[in-house]
Amino acid sequence: MTAAPAMCPLQSKEKPREQCSVMEERIGFNSGDSRKEFFSLLRSSVSVSNWNELYAFFGVPRSMFQHYQHGQFLIPKSLFDKMLSFLPEERKPEFQSIVFSKPGNWGAVKGGKALYEKYPDEFEKRKMNGLKKLRLMSAYYARDINATQELSKDLCEFVGAFIGDGYVSDGSTVGISGHSELDKKYHGYLSGKATKLFGLNAGIVKSKDKNGIYLKLYSTNLYKMFTGRFSFPKGSKTYTVKIPDEILAASEDCVFAAVRGIFDTDGCVFFDKRKAYAKPYPRISLQMDSKPLIDQLVPILRKHFSVSTGKHSNRNDYYIEIYGHAQLAEWMRLIGFSNRRHLDKIERAPGGI
Repeated sequence: MTAAPAMCPLQSKEKPREQCSVMEERIGFNSGDSRKEFFSLLRSSVSVSNWNELYAFFGVPRSMFQHYQHGQFLIPKSLFDKMLSFLPEERKPEFQSIVFSKPGNWGAVKGGKALYEKYPDEFEKRKMNGLKKLRLMSAYYARDINATQELSKDLCEFVGAFIGDGYVSDGSTVGISGHSELDKKYHGYLSGKATKLFGLNAGIVKSKDKNGIYLKLYSTNLYKMFTGRFSFPKGSKTYTVKIPDEILAASEDCVFAAVRGIFDTDGCVFFDKRKAYAKPYPRISLQMDSKPLIDQLVPILRKHFSVSTGKHSNRNDYYIEIYGHAQLAEWMRLIGFSNRRHLDKIERAPGGI
């Protein structure tokens, strides 16, 4: 006999998979002897040559079928009814009279009650944690954000941070990545911005296998705002991302706010401590794969700074560099930083800026 492909019991054109719900009523036998007789008669009634063919005939994995066969698991009622249909008509009433039924979730309820009686404090703690998560999730998926809100410095700064390390995915997620330690405070800062701007509580998730951290906002409307209004691509933006035209056309304060967000996420500040300098020499640097973004930033910055720019000969990325004590002071006056990792370096610099 050809073995039937494994499938959900009773799956067919007439009976869809939904009828096989794990929560359906369960059937058990009143005694082990009656159960053994039932399965023995079932095998002979179906006319299969071995047990493996019987498992396949009913579309039940071998291990699960054996759990039913040996009384370790109760049988879903739909599967029991199908098995019963193959038995001789005169035996069906007999087996129907020696079984009992339980609700589909009876095992979970029974186990849950036993555990609650043993660990009531732990259950109450988990209950409160669960309620807290539900409250957060309701905020995560808020849909009523103001996607057409007036452009502001806060919004431009958030968009700038997104340009540096952001992404969109799944039709409802807007995220910004960073370093789990170095950017921890900054992500807290961005989370506050998100609440102020969009009324959303950001989920901050730490990567399990890397030193990464992810700030995630779940909102279909916010996703549409970033992919529609600001024209950020749904796929990779590494080589093409740029400042939205709407921000470029805004006031210089708004443009500088976006620049601050970009340098907060993808830029760095370091001090050259070579002996050639009387005191550590500051450099503000940005390295990006997106030439369109570099082409936007250079003229913006050259209005106020002496900018060094170019392409690394051994890589495919581009760089912008602004250096010197006077230029750092002017940067802090006009643009500044919000990321504590940059501010700490400046504040700890010997001799100040």
